[in-house]
Amino acid sequence: MFSNTLQKYLQKFKKLRVDKAHGEAPHKPLLLLAVIELIEQGQIQENKIFLSPDLAESFMKYWAKVVTDRRPNIALPFFHLKGDGFWHLHANTGYENALSVASRIRSISRLREVIAYASLDDNLFALLVAPNDREVIRQTLIRTYFPDFEHEIESLIAEEHQIGEYRQLLLRQVEYAFSHQQPIVPIQTDTPIRTAGFRKAIMRMYDYTCAVCRLRIVTMDGESAADAAHIMPFHISQNDDVRNGISLCKLHHWAFDKGLLSLSKNYKVIVSELMSDRRPTEWMLTELRDKSILLPEHELLYPAQEVLAWHREEVLRK
Repeated sequence: MFSNTLQKYLQKFKKLRVDKAHGEAPHKPLLLLAVIELIEQGQIQENKIFLSPDLAESFMKYWAKVVTDRRPNIALPFFHLKGDGFWHLHANTGYENALSVASRIRSISRLREVIAYASLDDNLFALLVAPNDREVIRQTLIRTYFPDFEHEIESLIAEEHQIGEYRQLLLRQVEYAFSHQQPIVPIQTDTPIRTAGFRKAIMRMYDYTCAVCRLRIVTMDGESAADAAHIMPFHISQNDDVRNGISLCKLHHWAFDKGLLSLSKNYKVIVSELMSDRRPTEWMLTELRDKSILLPEHELLYPAQEVLAWHREEVLRK
């Protein structure tokens, strides 16, 4: 028997004001599925829902499972869910009036300009934090709006569970002393689950930002200018410990792998002596010499000295 509060929201979710004029791919249920996923993963821990890369990436994944002939626009459901009574928009300072008079916002840039975040009814958020109630709500959304895609969506949810569990397992390794020779989580093969779990862990530790140049460009489908790079390559170490990882943009990832850049014990950039600031373009690397890198918030997550020493000895070109 469901509680009265749960029953109330199940009825609301079954009667969302969806865009039926454009086929059977309503934006609102897809966004709610993405929100549920981030709550389940612990990415949303308080009743504030930001238009983040993680939310957009999750929304895009669900969209790709059920839609093939339309381009997604997460701005539409993020704004229009306010009409269903349980989703509340909070304006950025100085944009309160702009939000109050807006009848629609279609662009992501305008949405970010006007809206700081969304929140849910407190009672609904409490239901979504509770695993059993959250699953009832999720299944109601799937069966109401995507009955023909239940298998595809369930497979995606199961895959995300595995990725999330692997990411958490990697983060828990920092409780133990680092060793590249004896990884806490041994991996036998290179799998999409492993790759995605390592990437998510590193990207969130560095906020999708290159540790060397601090470049941060993230598209609203979760694509980033930064890569999750191994310091000691996976094919050598078989080690996804987050302390064997760092976030690097495409250029600095390539330069790091090729030994043109490395890192000192004090987490400063070392530039190969082969690079000369007198050459036309090499100054793009040489100007980084002795620059302190961006580090994760917690010291336990810093790159391990053991693999940094290995990189200086085995990879850095002298």
